[in-house]
Amino acid sequence: MLLLQSHSRFLLDTLLNRVQNVDKAIELDNNWVEFDDVRYHVQVTMKNPHIVLLSVSLPIPPPETIFLGGLPLGAIEAIKAAYGVVVQILDPPRDGFNLTLKLNLSKLPPDEEHKHDLLVKIASVREVVLGAPLRIVLKHLTSRTVAPKMDQLLALVHRPKESFFLIPQADKVTVVFPMRFKDSIDTVLATSFLQEFVEARRTAGLNNAPLCMWSPSPPLELKGAPAEALSANAGFVTFVIFPRHVEGKKLDRTVWNLSTFHAYVSYHIKCSEGFMHTRMRRRVESLIQTLDRAKPDPEKSNKALTSRSFKRLSLKDLKDRRNNSIL
Repeated sequence: MLLLQSHSRFLLDTLLNRVQNVDKAIELDNNWVEFDDVRYHVQVTMKNPHIVLLSVSLPIPPPETIFLGGLPLGAIEAIKAAYGVVVQILDPPRDGFNLTLKLNLSKLPPDEEHKHDLLVKIASVREVVLGAPLRIVLKHLTSRTVAPKMDQLLALVHRPKESFFLIPQADKVTVVFPMRFKDSIDTVLATSFLQEFVEARRTAGLNNAPLCMWSPSPPLELKGAPAEALSANAGFVTFVIFPRHVEGKKLDRTVWNLSTFHAYVSYHIKCSEGFMHTRMRRRVESLIQTLDRAKPDPEKSNKALTSRSFKRLSLKDLKDRRNNSIL
């Protein structure tokens, strides 16, 4: 199955193109929206071609989540740790956005490989910001401790007005996703997909993967969650993360995969619908061709009728034919 990339492909292409043409005084003003209603705005002026203003709008958080200054818990510290002196946080941000970053391209490292890696990291600003509280919890899991003031049920935003939940413990972190879909067909497909997803975890080749469970009703871990946050028409998916799942480079991958799990499921549901529609169209076309072959050809029928000749017989001829047949 396909996993979504952590960086915004369009943002990375925009930054790479800007770095390659930094000496050209070209204005830039781009707006676009990506999945889960994350909006971007990139602006470059002719006066300061080395400065790029990057603004990001995050999904609207539900009431149960904790946002500080319009950003998730720990987002400011995560940005400073990831980007260093290359990025400056502007306060207040651009109107209509949660965050505005000032990128100084002249401070990028001279080494091409390091420069590219840093630009990829900047293009992954969504992961850095939205995944900040999850990263804090999972970092403490590596040392088998619980982050201060995060020893209870935590709600993290991942879609507009929707959240998933963390239950941190010293030896494991339980992650629960209420799965909601607007379309009734998506709901049916998602329910089947998630049940098969849980069954696939039990195969021999996935013994080291996180434990995965699905249930139609809220699990006991969500006992303290608000009732409006527990409405899920496709059930609840639970992952149990252990320290071995967040060791070393596994941490970044785990944070991203958990943050975008709902988008991952939605993507494969839409692919399944497209595949089924294609199969149905091919089947209909095959049936139409079969029916067309069964129809008589009118041109051949007309030729057969016109090639026949009829001779009118007299009464005498009919009597002679009868007599001959009797004899």
